[in-house]
Amino acid sequence: MAAHRIDVLGASGGLGAENGSTCIRLGESILVDAGTGLSRLNVKQMRKIKHVVLTHSHMDHIASLPMFLSNMFEGVEHQVQVYALRHTIEKLKTHIFNDEIWPDFTRSMGPVGPVVVLNEVDPGDRLKLEGLEINLFPVEHTVPTVGVSVRGDLLADDTVISHFAFTSDTTEGSFLNDQLHRLGAIDVLMIECSFPDDKYELARQTKHMTPEMVFDTLEALEVPPQHVWISHLKPSFETELREALQEFHVL
Repeated sequence: MAAHRIDVLGASGGLGAENGSTCIRLGESILVDAGTGLSRLNVKQMRKIKHVVLTHSHMDHIASLPMFLSNMFEGVEHQVQVYALRHTIEKLKTHIFNDEIWPDFTRSMGPVGPVVVLNEVDPGDRLKLEGLEINLFPVEHTVPTVGVSVRGDLLADDTVISHFAFTSDTTEGSFLNDQLHRLGAIDVLMIECSFPDDKYELARQTKHMTPEMVFDTLEALEVPPQHVWISHLKPSFETELREALQEFHVL
């Protein structure tokens, strides 16, 4: 089986940036989160998606899921399997797929049954999807959230790797350090950075990161990742954040 290319369709922390909000494609058939970056795919590409792993319920990570599923009523021979925490599934059912904001696609019939199946997962679960092993690890955020560790044959910027980890939205601290330590050696770590250092209190309150927090987190790792990718830059602060991250030699 060919290596699964890691395609970051979106990694912004809001609207107004050059790319959309969080959505990462692994190979042709797996998505991690379904933010507005998903709109970069055409309909043919969307119909190849079989699995969607959601890290949490916030809008910038689920925004495109409803309209994406609208493209799956024909031209496909599979149901879309969504994997999410109980909290996320409850919010999707209550606030999105409620036949008011959007049709309940868990009951809407496609070519092979309901268009989407919502699968409840827990932190610590391991999923085996399309030849990849995906480990869900808990992280601190304002709602229940998991990070994603992916092991297998992967292609990152044309380099073959075997371990990609994504923290999703989170903040610094011993809890995150311990979770990353447990993952072992990481080839590519994608870690968030939302606010500049002078917004430290806001970052702590909203459980996000600043450049200094990112630097401290990386410094705490016994085995540093070979590559670091930054996600969730807030468009209002993007230039300032990039300059600060470069000073820390993260970008």
